[in-house]
Amino acid sequence: MVAAVLLVVGAAAPARAYEFEVRARTLTQAFELRSFRLGSDVTLGRRRFTQALTLEIRDIGDLAARRKQTRPHTRGPTVSFSSYLRLDHDFGDWTMGELDLDGSGPDVVDAIDGIPELASSSLALDLLYAYLEIEGLAGGLADVQVGRQVRMDLLDSWAFDGATLTLHTPWHLGVEVAGGLRLRDSSPLAPSAYELDGTSGADCREYVEGATPGTGSWQLIDRSRVPGMSPFTADLDYCPQREQLLPTVGVAVVTEDLRAVHARLSYRRTASRTVGLIGAVDRLDFPDQGLYPEPAAPKWGIDEERLALVVHGVIDARGGTVHVTPWAGARWSLLHGLADELIVGTRVRIGAHAFEPEVARSVPTFDGDSIFNVFAVEPSTDARLGYDFAPRHGAIRAHAGAWLRRYDLGDAGELAGGATAGGSWTGRALAVRLDALLDGGWGGRRVGGSAGLRWRRNRWSHYTARASLLDIDDGDHAAYGALQLGGSWEVVDGALFHVFTETTTSELTPLGVRLLGVLDLQLVPET
Repeated sequence: MVAAVLLVVGAAAPARAYEFEVRARTLTQAFELRSFRLGSDVTLGRRRFTQALTLEIRDIGDLAARRKQTRPHTRGPTVSFSSYLRLDHDFGDWTMGELDLDGSGPDVVDAIDGIPELASSSLALDLLYAYLEIEGLAGGLADVQVGRQVRMDLLDSWAFDGATLTLHTPWHLGVEVAGGLRLRDSSPLAPSAYELDGTSGADCREYVEGATPGTGSWQLIDRSRVPGMSPFTADLDYCPQREQLLPTVGVAVVTEDLRAVHARLSYRRTASRTVGLIGAVDRLDFPDQGLYPEPAAPKWGIDEERLALVVHGVIDARGGTVHVTPWAGARWSLLHGLADELIVGTRVRIGAHAFEPEVARSVPTFDGDSIFNVFAVEPSTDARLGYDFAPRHGAIRAHAGAWLRRYDLGDAGELAGGATAGGSWTGRALAVRLDALLDGGWGGRRVGGSAGLRWRRNRWSHYTARASLLDIDDGDHAAYGALQLGGSWEVVDGALFHVFTETTTSELTPLGVRLLGVLDLQLVPET
């Protein structure tokens, strides 16, 4: 018997360790929103419940740890996994109520059916990202990511389901190749925020043929089909073009291991198949040729095609007492044939003082299937100057900023601008913060300020209070005041509870109360 046990133990495979981190956050909100329509006040309640769960697993298979013990100077693969899952549900009148479409009473539908975009906050289970990453393949020359990925930089943000291969060269350059399906609202477990800018689902149109070619017109898609009865989804929302898959390819060249400069040149192209018939040929007055007029619509269309260049720099002078970090970026929409984003700026830090000027120009662009592309969309130009005072060892901090924006409205232009200023003092257990703002010009005027107080009782427990006042004049004058109170407590080891309440008052809304609660669970094991 003893010999058999020794044989089994000796033949057992060694256990493979890994490090992981799990974090859960529960968020509840309860507040009222007041709507004003035809002189009658309507109060809509929001009752939101949000549950978030993140999982990080590092060094799956214990590959990196074993290399440190046996071959500390060799390079090899390291496997990790990252994911973020979120459940968001609003069971208040804001999403679960009804909407009178024409104001007469008989034509009443669920609020989500009248405004399909509400479905994303009614009941949504979103997988924001989830990918497996293998770093250090081929002796450190290649990295691979597979799964749902999010990409963000100075000019852009997008997400897709697919794979990314990164190749590292000996010449301080890396090459990234990505491919997969671009995320959109109809993708499985996809948040609506990843949808390309375009038309709302409630205003989706089709081309309806006339008696003779060329006499047709664009009309709302016929919704005479029997609607569903789900209170959580937009049963009347029918936009087949936004259900199509979006194959996407992207290529980027990026600098690596250069301290003085970091640059990235990227190209991305997204396409989708053109929808044909969405029902019987004879469902309308004249034979239907498809969602788009024939033969003008190709089988495939480009939804997005962009080329972008982003450059960051680092300059140290006078032994590091002067630190300059300039940046510049440009993005071209090849689909629209124009540069839709331009930005240039820098941050200059001299001791405890930092100055940050920036100029940017933006032209709104949309999904290639969006009807907004036929409208005259005017660009805007922004100039901004910021200042920060932040000594390395000091209790006082200060900031100030000013901005100016020009809206290009045809032959004329309108200007808007503003300024902000504030400061804070942080002691051992007490912190005070003051802020003020002034906005004016095209669109109205805003003047206001706030004062905040934070008391830290111990490492995990603290209490906050904040009062603010805002005066708005956009043709109709109104003043708003708010008082916010909050606190955080460690319930048990690794579990925090946050509570936040806000009371607001104004000439239009005499009293409003909002309550927010968060239960934050985090598990960070040692191994």
